[in-house]
Amino acid sequence: MGDKTRIRKGDRVRDVKWGGKFTGTVVRVQTSASRRWVYVQWDNIAVEDQLLDYEVEALGTRVEGKIPPVFLTVTKTEGPA
Repeated sequence: MGDKTRIRKGDRVRDVKWGGKFTGTVVRVQTSASRRWVYVQWDNIAVEDQLLDYEVEALGTRVEGKIPPVFLTVTKTEGPA
């Protein structure tokens, strides 16, 4: 990451990987084998991606507290729909 600010959970980020098209919130960070992974919950998309820290850039804002999920929980009901 060089001289960039270290990305943490709750940071708002924009992708670098896809040309800056998407923004989201970092929901967790993991370091393994000298690589730093960030898990991003994208805005308005029910998808969470695992990216290397240099594949996103911090926007300079943060979400404090619990980060609400963007997906819905599906429950199974008995009988035909």
